[in-house]
Amino acid sequence: MKGNIDNELVKKSVNGNEKAFREIITRYNGVVYAAVRSIMGNSDETDDTVQDIFIKIYKGLPRFKGKARFSTWVYSIARNEALNALKRQKMNLYNIEEFHNLTASNDTPEEAYSKKEVTRSLEGYLERLNNNYRAVIELRYLAEKSYLEIADIMDIPIGTVKTYVYSAKLRLKELMTTGCHNEQLKRGKA
Repeated sequence: MKGNIDNELVKKSVNGNEKAFREIITRYNGVVYAAVRSIMGNSDETDDTVQDIFIKIYKGLPRFKGKARFSTWVYSIARNEALNALKRQKMNLYNIEEFHNLTASNDTPEEAYSKKEVTRSLEGYLERLNNNYRAVIELRYLAEKSYLEIADIMDIPIGTVKTYVYSAKLRLKELMTTGCHNEQLKRGKA
């Protein structure tokens, strides 16, 4: 059913129906944002990258042939564009905006640093997951998608989604435990 609605929205969008494309944006904003956020973190570039992705999706709609599910197609574009944006962002080693955001918050410098370190650690652990595990975690917890929606987006059975989520959580727990233990060893506390 969802595929039929997506295909109809694609056809209407290709024919110039702006309302149809706005509906695509509404339906897939969470998926695109989760893909971008998981790769780039919470940077100033995130919103710009999401907008760029929807422009790329719009321009690519005439080439969408329906061989894959539309949700899978959107997710792969979002992921690839986020990786490209991250490469461009890393070229700018001294990002004054990041420094400003860190110091402009209501948090004390210690609190801001602590939050940033926790986020960086979690993103590091997510990067160490295989692509399927990372994707289900991103979609489940960042995009807040149901198991059924994830199955549809990734074009896999719902049982596989549940297995991936369970396995990914176990792997994250293992990485976090090992990571915390390694940090304690570095500080001489273990």
